[in-house]
Amino acid sequence: MSKVKKITVSNLKAISDLTADFNGCTAIITGGNNKGKSSFLKSLPDRLKSIKPDVILKEGATEGYAEWELTTGEKLIWQFDKTTKKGEKLIFITKDNIKTALTSELASRYFPKGFDIDQFIKEGPKKQREVLQKIVGLDFTEIDTRYKQAYENRTFANRDLEVARGKLTPINEDMDEEPLDILEIQKQIAAIDGHNDRYTHVTTGLNEKTSSQEECQIEITRIQSEIERLESLITVQKDKISNLQIDIDKGNEWLEVEANKPKSEEFKIKLNNSLLDTQKTNVLIEDNNKAKLTKKAFEEAEILAKNADKIVKEIEVEKTDLIKSAELPVGFGFTDEGITYLGHSFTKEQLSSSAIYIAALKLASLNIGEVKTLHFDASYLDKNSLSEIETWAQMNDLQLLIERPDFEGGDIEYHLIENVIS
Repeated sequence: MSKVKKITVSNLKAISDLTADFNGCTAIITGGNNKGKSSFLKSLPDRLKSIKPDVILKEGATEGYAEWELTTGEKLIWQFDKTTKKGEKLIFITKDNIKTALTSELASRYFPKGFDIDQFIKEGPKKQREVLQKIVGLDFTEIDTRYKQAYENRTFANRDLEVARGKLTPINEDMDEEPLDILEIQKQIAAIDGHNDRYTHVTTGLNEKTSSQEECQIEITRIQSEIERLESLITVQKDKISNLQIDIDKGNEWLEVEANKPKSEEFKIKLNNSLLDTQKTNVLIEDNNKAKLTKKAFEEAEILAKNADKIVKEIEVEKTDLIKSAELPVGFGFTDEGITYLGHSFTKEQLSSSAIYIAALKLASLNIGEVKTLHFDASYLDKNSLSEIETWAQMNDLQLLIERPDFEGGDIEYHLIENVIS
């Protein structure tokens, strides 16, 4: 394994000529905005990862290069020349000073494609989770889809359960389910009115007939003086009287029947009260039957909610087992929304700046090539956080090339942190 010994660039973007002799040490590189810090430290590795900027040459220049010399003696060179047809050349010089083409196989051996520390720290929780999954070879796509569906099903089931719970009412288990028959009572009430109307009609008829009979008798007396002339008329009137008497006798006979006596108002009131009581009982029976149906719906909703919760928990266990089976880097874990580090959510609210950067560097080191060098922007780190990161890197034998802004806008400078060549 090697580290970066020296970087030399010429006519690269904003830089005319610049050489930095790191000698394998961690270094802090400072400079004002647009002075070319990132271009100096990233252009050649990015080019070897097939990341090529639109503008390479410094304005006004026709050719330039970026050369990285490693502590093990190899050199990697990117030459760019706008006067040639191809426009660039990638060269590899072995530690025995043998020059050859810098192939994609060699490029990936020294600088493999993969982890971008600064980008990872800027990403949101879900994207960070995807990156960590990819690093450890986990794919949660299918299980996350099932979990999301199961979670939504549980949410809907619990909502339906609460709706069903809110509809529950007390149940009288001793009450009949069939409503009482009120038709017969209503018939009896209607019969009372009909019977009493008929009684009134008969009474009125009798009075009318009695009166008519009296009139007839008067008429007989009047007519008797004209017997000879009105004898035939008298006979008619007698017949009429006889017929009326028959009706009177029938009427009196009907009135004398006990069942035909007038029904008392108290009896009618009693029947009305009985009707009201029956109607109230039927309302209670109907409400009780509704309560039973509501209870049944609640019990069904409760079963659905429990089953939905069981599915969610089974998927959670499945997911936990899947995570346990993966070889996660020490200190890392997954949540539904993102990742954790040292048991805390991977956020600035939960972790110190140094912990976040050390975690990102730890992931980056999993995908490191033969060059044990990591680059990142430390613009947001204070002195103490940066010191913790440097200590961690030294313990893990890693070289860091750390960017920091120069707020005075000065040219690029570098400061070595350690003096041990690996």
